[in-house]
Amino acid sequence: MTRYATIDEVMETLYDCISGPPGGQDWERDREIYHPRALITRTRIEDGKPVAYTFSYDEFVEATIPLLAGRSFYEIEIGRKTDIFGQIAHVFSTYVARETPDHPDVQFRGVNMVHLWNDHVAESGEPNGRWWIMGMIWDNEREGLKLPEQWLST
Repeated sequence: MTRYATIDEVMETLYDCISGPPGGQDWERDREIYHPRALITRTRIEDGKPVAYTFSYDEFVEATIPLLAGRSFYEIEIGRKTDIFGQIAHVFSTYVARETPDHPDVQFRGVNMVHLWNDHVAESGEPNGRWWIMGMIWDNEREGLKLPEQWLST
C-alpha cells in the first residue's frame, strides 16, 4: 500500500510529529505529508483584532521551533469530520493540547481545518494514490469561542 494512502494515516502523522518532549518534534517525517506548495496558516487575536500568519512548510517550522523550545507539547485529536469529493478532501479536526498525553490539565483546544489532495485516480474513478496536505488553518478556543459539542468526537 502507498504511504499516506489514507486520510487517517495523514492525520495520525500530523499529530504524532508535532507532539513530544522538548525538541521531540519529527519535522522530516512531518514534511512528508505536506505538498511542496502547501500553505499553513496560524490564526489568533492580537490587540482585539483577528490576524492570520501564513507560512510555507519551512517557514512554519522555523517559526514553531522557538515556540516549542524547552517545552513538552502534545496535540491530541479528539474529533474529526471528513468530507471527500473526487480527489479532494476537507477535514475538520478538533484537538486538545497537553503537557503530556495523559496530563489532566488542558493547555488549550482548537480546530485544524485541513485541505487534502489525492495525486492518483484508479480506473474506477476513486482516489488511489497518496493524500497530500495542500493547506491547513487553525484557531483555538478563547473567551466567547467554544468548540461545538458535535465536533468533540469522531
